[in-house]
Amino acid sequence: MHDSPDYLEIKRIGKLSKDGVFIYKTDDRNFQYLNAAFAEIFDVAHEDIYSQSRLLLALIISEDQHYLQSRFADLLQAGCITSTEFRIRLSNGVLKHVSCDAYVLDNQTTIIGFVKDVSKSKEHENYIINYGAKKDTLLDTITHNLYGPLNLSQSITRKIQESYSDGKYKELSPYVHLIHEITSECIDIVTNFLREEHQESERIFVKKSRFDIIERVRATLSKLVETNHDKNFRLITNLENLYINADSVKFFQTLHNLVSNAIKFTPEGGQIDILLDEAEDSFTICVRDNGIGIPKQLQSTIFNKDAATGRPGLKGEKSIGLGLPIVKNLVELMSGDMWFESEENKGSAFFVKLPKE
Repeated sequence: MHDSPDYLEIKRIGKLSKDGVFIYKTDDRNFQYLNAAFAEIFDVAHEDIYSQSRLLLALIISEDQHYLQSRFADLLQAGCITSTEFRIRLSNGVLKHVSCDAYVLDNQTTIIGFVKDVSKSKEHENYIINYGAKKDTLLDTITHNLYGPLNLSQSITRKIQESYSDGKYKELSPYVHLIHEITSECIDIVTNFLREEHQESERIFVKKSRFDIIERVRATLSKLVETNHDKNFRLITNLENLYINADSVKFFQTLHNLVSNAIKFTPEGGQIDILLDEAEDSFTICVRDNGIGIPKQLQSTIFNKDAATGRPGLKGEKSIGLGLPIVKNLVELMSGDMWFESEENKGSAFFVKLPKE
């Protein structure tokens, strides 16, 4: 083995690389080679890994061990795996996120792998999601709390203008007209801002990572509950955790848009449920409400960007008519499927089915 040019080249790469590099022998279940970066990532001495390779298994978070076993089976069958993410807990209590690419050689007797510490990338990803949650909460606040007063102001000024027909208070006409025009401009600004925000959300490439979908759902729900105390929310599932490999940012955008839509068309005291079911290779999430439902004449074109299916919300929120088409596009970018069931005056249920990998 030591004379093999391929192995010598891998070891040369290992000396230069800041990522972990290893050669593992499946017949005796031991590492043949690992570089300094590999030992540093796992915070275990070289000699301990060589003599007791199972020490590394003890560092892997229990929820991730079954996942790694399935990925190891995939490796032996396909000959390679890439971007396999898992978590480790070091002896000092530090949690790390690790990504591994591995390749099988020599009739499945040798595995060559490259390991990277992606903890900082994961922190950045979580920051983006939390920032997105705050941003979308702000958008909801604009939609729910600004559109209503602006539309009311517009209606009042219109009524005042209609009262000028008898000639009274005519001197106020220019001022009322100015208020009406400014209010209309504000409504247009908010509408255009929301339209651009929706259009921008689908122009990002898919970046898969491994995350707990239950945790994401709870986090999204908690943000929305903070600003919608007049609705009742429930998460309905038998699962404590469900780890998937998907684009966590796009998943958040999808879920947030569907729940926000349910809020928009559900009256005070209404019920909004998020249901989650798991299958062997996929999972389905459903956002269900007992709101006003979707009229039959709009149902066939609700995912069509060019169709005029937008409706104002129950609090006067003006529709930009782009939300659901973009959500469906996000789902399809993640190789998923989306459909809905709705009955007018009884409520709606939107379903999203996504692969686990």
